[in-house]
Amino acid sequence: MAYQKRAGPGARILLSIMTSDDTHDKTVKLLEENNYYGMPKDQISFMKQEKVPAMTNSKAHFAQKANSLEIETKPHGHGDVHTLIYHSGNSKKWLDQGKKWVCFFQDTNPLIFRSFPALIGVSRKHNLEVNFIGVPRKVGEAADVMVVLSKEYLIE
Repeated sequence: MAYQKRAGPGARILLSIMTSDDTHDKTVKLLEENNYYGMPKDQISFMKQEKVPAMTNSKAHFAQKANSLEIETKPHGHGDVHTLIYHSGNSKKWLDQGKKWVCFFQDTNPLIFRSFPALIGVSRKHNLEVNFIGVPRKVGEAADVMVVLSKEYLIE
C-alpha cells in the first residue's frame, strides 16, 4: 500500500498470492481477519498451485508416506507461478488493465520490496524484458537458485 500511495492518485497495484493446499486457507483467513491490511479486496487474487510427487533424491526416487504405499506430495514450487498466472486469467486481466510491469518476490527474500523501484527503473531505462535481483546463497540454504550463464555453455 505504501508503493501505491507513492505512485499517486488513481494508482492500483495488484497483488497475486501463490498458495498451496498447505497454505491457502490459512493465508485467506489471515488476510480476512486483518481486513487485508488496508488493501481493497479486489486488488488481491490467489493462485493455488497443485501438488506433485515428492522425490527423496536426485535420482528421482519417490517419497512414500510413512507406513503406507501412498506417494508423498508437495507443492509444485516457485517455478509454477508463470503457468498459474496464465491459467488463473491474471495475465489477460493485467494486460487488459494496462499493467506494464510484473514483479515477483519469493518468500525467502522479503527485503526485495526495497529494491522494486530500482528494478523497475533499470528495466524501463534499458527496455529490458526480464530483469533479476538476487542475493548470495550458501550451499544447503533453503533459498532459490539463479543460474549463471557463461559463454562456454552457449550453443551457437
